[in-house]
Amino acid sequence: MFRLAEATDMQILARLAGVVMSAFGAIMIIFAAIISGAVRQDREEGKFEAAAKVKRNVLIILGLGIVVLGGGAALYFTA
Repeated sequence: MFRLAEATDMQILARLAGVVMSAFGAIMIIFAAIISGAVRQDREEGKFEAAAKVKRNVLIILGLGIVVLGGGAALYFTA
């Protein structure tokens, strides 16, 4: 009965890794939101090629951030 309430070292480590991954994913999403302002600025200045490159990078960072955030949450809640 008491064994069910105790967390093993691996469970604690997995939950810690889940928290770190979720925090890193959230930081990536915030970073992508901040950088998206550069896309608008480049378009206003007429730098359409640079805006397209930055937009592609923002979408990549946003996608990775969502995947890492979801993976961290899954790791935390399944541990």
